[in-house]
Amino acid sequence: SVGAEATIVLTGAAIGSNLGRVFRMEQKTLMLLVGCGAAGAIAGIFKAPIAGLVFVIEVLMLDLTMTSVLPLLISSVTAATMSYIFTGTEAMFKFSQTEAFGLGDVYKRQPYVLLLGVFCGLVSLYFTRVMNKVEGMYRKLGTYWKKFMLGGVMLSILIFLFPPLYGEGYDTIGSLLNGQFSHIMDKSLFYDLNDTYFGVLIFLTLILLTKVFASSATNAGGGCGGIFAPSLYLGCIAGFIFAHT
Repeated sequence: SVGAEATIVLTGAAIGSNLGRVFRMEQKTLMLLVGCGAAGAIAGIFKAPIAGLVFVIEVLMLDLTMTSVLPLLISSVTAATMSYIFTGTEAMFKFSQTEAFGLGDVYKRQPYVLLLGVFCGLVSLYFTRVMNKVEGMYRKLGTYWKKFMLGGVMLSILIFLFPPLYGEGYDTIGSLLNGQFSHIMDKSLFYDLNDTYFGVLIFLTLILLTKVFASSATNAGGGCGGIFAPSLYLGCIAGFIFAHT
C-alpha cells in the first residue's frame, strides 16, 4: 500500500551516483548526477519534466545556477521523452474543466479553498504522527520475522476490509476525478452501501483514516515503497470528502 516513486527515485539516484564514481567525478558533480537521476525518474514516471526539476531542487537543495538547472532539465526532458515513446503521450490523470470559471467564482471559492488547506494540513499531520508511532512500534519488535508477520496480518486485514488500499491507489484517484466512484466499494464488505451517497463518503472517510496503517505496515513490515503516492491518494480523497460534504 505504497507508491513506486520512492523506489524509482532511489534507482535513478543510484545510477547517477554509480556513473559519477565510475568516472571519478568530484563531489559537487557527483551530487549533480544523483540529482539528474532522481529528476529523470520523477519526470519519466509522471511524464512531467518540470515536476522532476522542481522536485530535485526542493528536496536535494541544489543551487539555482545555470550549471545545475540545465543538466537537471536535460535529464528530465530526456526521461519524459522516453516515456512518451514507449507508453504514449497520455497523462496519468485525466481531468477536464467543463464549467466556466470566472473572476467572481474565485472570490466565492476562496473561503472554501482556505478551509480545504486547513483540512488537508490536519490530515497530513495525522498521517505523519500516526506513521511515526506505528513504525516506532515495529522497531521495538526487534526481529525481522516478527515485523514481517505483524505487517502481513495488519495489511491483509485492512485490504480485505477496504480493497482500494491495495497498491498505489491511482485507479481510485482516476475514478474520483472522473466522477465514477460508484464501483469503489466493489469486492468489499460495504458493497451494499455503494448506491447511497452517504455510504460512499463514510467509506472514503474510513479509507482516509486507515491508509496510514496500511502504508506503515508495508514499509515497517519489510516492504519498500514511498509515501509520495499515498500523499496524492489521501489528498484526492480529502478533497473529494470536503467538497461533497
